Amino acid sequence: MLYLVSIISEDSKTEDTCSLFHIIIQNTESVVDFMSTESSRSTMSSFAVNYLIAKFPFSGEFQSFFMALQGVMKVRDGPNKSGKMNWFHAFLQGVVLSYGGGLFTPLWMGRPTPMLSNDLCMASCIIAYVLVNCLPFKIGYKMSSLFPMRLVTTMGAQLFRTIGMLNFVKIAYEAFKDSPSTYYPIPVFGPILYGTVLGNMGSFFTLGFEGHLKGGIPLPFQNGLFLTTIYHFIVHDIEGPIGAALRSVVQPISMGLGPQEFAALFVSVFMQSWAIMQMPEFFGPSFNPFNAFLSIFKLGKKTKRIKPPLESINNSSDLKKNKKSKKTNGNKKKQN
Repeated sequence: MLYLVSIISEDSKTEDTCSLFHIIIQNTESVVDFMSTESSRSTMSSFAVNYLIAKFPFSGEFQSFFMALQGVMKVRDGPNKSGKMNWFHAFLQGVVLSYGGGLFTPLWMGRPTPMLSNDLCMASCIIAYVLVNCLPFKIGYKMSSLFPMRLVTTMGAQLFRTIGMLNFVKIAYEAFKDSPSTYYPIPVFGPILYGTVLGNMGSFFTLGFEGHLKGGIPLPFQNGLFLTTIYHFIVHDIEGPIGAALRSVVQPISMGLGPQEFAALFVSVFMQSWAIMQMPEFFGPSFNPFNAFLSIFKLGKKTKRIKPPLESINNSSDLKKNKKSKKTNGNKKKQN
């Protein structure tokens, strides 16, 4: 490019040559600007992907702290709204709400709970509790109640849930992969259920079996069954037809990522999306991305109109007649 410009500037003295020189410079600048925007876009997209699949510095600390902070804030905004709950009661309730799945689900497979094997979890619970409940003038609680902080808390907690769920699917698959059934090349239900139970164990512990399930299929069950199934078959089903079909579907939109990374990215985006939509500033806590799907298959709740028996109909008609006769008699008495 520089050689071309030097030749034109030395050998040509016409106005056309000067205009050509300006055109070359302008086109060069536009190409540089285009390349810079493209590189910035690719940098931003790579940063977003690395965040969503938890490949960034201090990822574990980030997830653990905001998971603990979300649990502590739920207690502070709920049963401890007046601030009069005993500190130990409030602290342990926040721990269970934050790490209930990690506390109890590993016991199903005889594995140690992360609350004992990883100091980061309990340390995060202590720091989050002190931040929300012990700082003067309620500074920590007020800051944590602001929308930007609640948004970051929601994103960090959902990232923790996402990575935990995927890790539990992997753990169960590694444990059962050498003894699949005779009907499919890989174990199907074990990894899916193990990852799903992780997101529901805390609610089972705090609300009880009936309390968690009496309203129908809870969102954590719907979410867990849907996402663990997709991830399990895309990543682990190498020889089976379901995994091959899913990989062929997602390959055109995989953005150059491998099957495991793309499946993790899909799960993370889905988890982040519905949790953010449940914030009061958007659709609120009643938002459920599966409602439309459940309504198609008529799995949602519908109130049936029960027809009253004939006796009750007759009784109601008799009551109406008696009321009318009383009114007519009362009007006659007033006239007299």
